Amino acid sequence: MMLSASMSALTRSSLEEMLESLRKRDEEERPKDLPPALPSRPQSRARLPSARRMLPNSFKVDGENNVMGHRRKGSFGCKKVKLHVESPYEVIEEKVSEQSPPCVVPTVNDSSTDCEAPPQSEELEDDNVAYFIKKKLHVWCKQPKGQWELGTIQSTSGEEASVSLSNGNVMKVARSELLPANPDILEGIEDLIQLSYLNEPSVLHNLQYRYTQDMIYVGLLLWLVFPTQSKAGPILIALNPFKDVKVYGNDYVSAYRQKLLDSPHVYALADAAYNEMMNDEANQSIIISGESGAGKTETAKIAMQYLAALGGGCSGIEDEILQTNFILEAFGNAKTSRNDNSSRFGKLIEIHFSAMGKICGAVVQTFLLEKSRVVQLALDERSYHIFYQLCAGSSRDLKERLNLRTASEYKYLNQSDCITIDGVNDAKKFNRLMKALDVIRMSKEDQELVFKMLAAILWLGNISFKVTDNENHIEVVNDEGNGEGVPCGQQYGLKVYITLSYPPPLIHFVYD
Repeated sequence: MMLSASMSALTRSSLEEMLESLRKRDEEERPKDLPPALPSRPQSRARLPSARRMLPNSFKVDGENNVMGHRRKGSFGCKKVKLHVESPYEVIEEKVSEQSPPCVVPTVNDSSTDCEAPPQSEELEDDNVAYFIKKKLHVWCKQPKGQWELGTIQSTSGEEASVSLSNGNVMKVARSELLPANPDILEGIEDLIQLSYLNEPSVLHNLQYRYTQDMIYVGLLLWLVFPTQSKAGPILIALNPFKDVKVYGNDYVSAYRQKLLDSPHVYALADAAYNEMMNDEANQSIIISGESGAGKTETAKIAMQYLAALGGGCSGIEDEILQTNFILEAFGNAKTSRNDNSSRFGKLIEIHFSAMGKICGAVVQTFLLEKSRVVQLALDERSYHIFYQLCAGSSRDLKERLNLRTASEYKYLNQSDCITIDGVNDAKKFNRLMKALDVIRMSKEDQELVFKMLAAILWLGNISFKVTDNENHIEVVNDEGNGEGVPCGQQYGLKVYITLSYPPPLIHFVYD
């Protein structure tokens, strides 16, 4: 026993010596010119909520007590009926009549609690519908086709109400299909949380009103805290105006940076994320979500432009990050039936900042590229922009080296009967792409290799096959995929292997 105890003591002492030596080494290696540590965050002085009285033992839920009464659910609230049970809270009216007996407030040493509450009526109020009828307040009435119309309640009969619509028509609808409308003073408000009634028709009406005034941003300044101690917010609703609105540029960037403007905007959201990152020293995320054509691509670019203005420096790396937008759009966006510049992939952009708040790098990850769009298109849709830009904007020398033709001569591009986009110049877009590739310092040799691959893909689309016998043997149609007598793929540095299996033929690319 003595030996075991002495060995344990030796082990502890050696461990303590090792920790002490490590601690001294850290102190010696620590720079002497570091700024003093920040003081600890003060404790919250918020007052705790007052304790509530427990429910009495005689209190029973609905169905257990016959005197509880009937509760009718509706869109305007519930019917209020006085309960013949002991209330856990004391009810005291603000207005006390002159004939009411005085209420004795017990002190610490006084055990008397004979404080009588003023008498109450048997039924407090039917519900808010009567108030809306009396004040002739507006309500939202759901139509048979699902849209909402503004009107006033004329009368009610049971669970049915007679509503006079804004167009003069009178219709009978179920009371469950009525929702209260907000007063006119809240029309077009910036923050949806400030609405008296935050229901579907009120939100849609507020968005439509602001949209007609070219105010395309609406805020929802609500911070959501989840059980995992993470928080989400604020939320910004952006409506695609499908036109140029004058709410961007250096003047607006400066105004939001200096807090001269506080209206809902992408700049304000990006500024809040940047400040949270710098103050809390924690990563921040901006999630941009919406259906096709909602404006996700443009919103992402606007947010990146503001962050580049906040964290820009003399290195110029912020300009390189912005130029990646043009490259990603050229190779990953296409025209669809709903959107002329639809992103056919998902992307995650990480912008890295230094301790001083300056941009020092970025990482772009792409997900789920729609590869089938290269070979198959729907009517009035286009493949990826880069194919049309290459055919329209490449120089004469590049066209000769790649043996390029017009976009209408390639099956992969002409199958949808849509070659151009109204108001879009593919040649200018290609020149803009070339400048972006130069900014990110991609060599001319690598650029031409990429263009060779794109040209090879277009020419492979012009290769067709035919069945030679009843055993499903096939062969390639001669000269259809060749350019000026040069075998397809040879001039682009590609070896093309064709495996004769049917269906379909397997074509393997190997970069030479």
